[in-house]
Amino acid sequence: MTRRATCVLGVDSNHDDGALLALRGVVEVTLECGRLSDTFTATVTPFFVGDDSLVFRRGPALRGRTFAFDSTKTAADIDRELVGALADPNAVLDVTMRQLDREGRGALFVVAVPIGNDDDLSPRARRVLEAADVVLAEDTRLFRDLAQRSGLHVRGSVASYHDANEAARSDEAMARMAEGARVALVSDAGTPLFSDPGYVVVSKALDAGFEVTPVPGPSSLLAVLSASGLEIDRFTYVGFLPRRSAARQAELRRLTDRRETFVLHEAPHRVGALLADLAAVCPDWRVCAGREVTKVFEEFRRGTARELAERLATEDARGEFTLVVAPPANAVRVADADTDAQLDRLLRALLEQGVTSRTLALALADLPGVSRKEAYARVLAVADAQ
Repeated sequence: MTRRATCVLGVDSNHDDGALLALRGVVEVTLECGRLSDTFTATVTPFFVGDDSLVFRRGPALRGRTFAFDSTKTAADIDRELVGALADPNAVLDVTMRQLDREGRGALFVVAVPIGNDDDLSPRARRVLEAADVVLAEDTRLFRDLAQRSGLHVRGSVASYHDANEAARSDEAMARMAEGARVALVSDAGTPLFSDPGYVVVSKALDAGFEVTPVPGPSSLLAVLSASGLEIDRFTYVGFLPRRSAARQAELRRLTDRRETFVLHEAPHRVGALLADLAAVCPDWRVCAGREVTKVFEEFRRGTARELAERLATEDARGEFTLVVAPPANAVRVADADTDAQLDRLLRALLEQGVTSRTLALALADLPGVSRKEAYARVLAVADAQ
């Protein structure tokens, strides 16, 4: 039981997580050591997903390893004779809980699952999925396959959650959380909501006042970005582009006008057409295309849009692709020559008014797609020309 500092009454708690996970709302807790006893009440937190310790807090619920909050007593308030008896190293403290009110508030966990390598399932994700009362899975068959391969012992129900049934499943999830249920949301692979279902249930849960907490982990977006070798200090996540070439090229022109890195997903049977459109719109832009990331046949292709379009034109592409697309290394990061000249005039005027080169460079580096190195070089070039 805790207040600000942690007050420990016992160690080596021997309890059944399954029985604790079944508790909801307010519980009466009785502590017994021999003939001595004391009682208090507390509210079970929906964030408890099993732990070796048994922590009660007087304060609000935490998302960490706390069993219950809003406790009517802390360790400092427990019967002093009982506390004194626990000083004996051989003393045993028996904790009995009786449910008083099941009207607890549940929570929604947004859980990242592996994108190819089952070893990437985090220990926390495992605990949450095993403790959840309901798992909303984009494809229940794929989730059950993952559970079987990973030795997940899922105690709750598994329900499908996809584009066609989001509204109905979300309402069902709200009803379960109103009863105190722990609901976990997973996609087929990676982190939910990134080109995957999930927005509806997350937004409804927040609107209804339920807690939503992420369980971060694998993401093809972040995985390919981290290995791309391209500038990723600023980027736009696009997901899947339109399927028709004309609409796709129009969107690509809008993206390249921003002169900053962007990230796409594409299916293997359409990646050739996407690269052809990239080659038509921005042939000199640099591309890192990752496929089968974290899997046995993981592969990265790097080059300009034109080069990759030529290489993959004759290949039988397999596996979903994630593509990072960045401006050419020597690209001018302003829209056109007129804007370029106007910027130089502005820099000269500010320098003449006494603004330091460092201040101007830092301000310039805040513009989309402008690195700090480029900003300093630009300002120094203007200053040297004066």
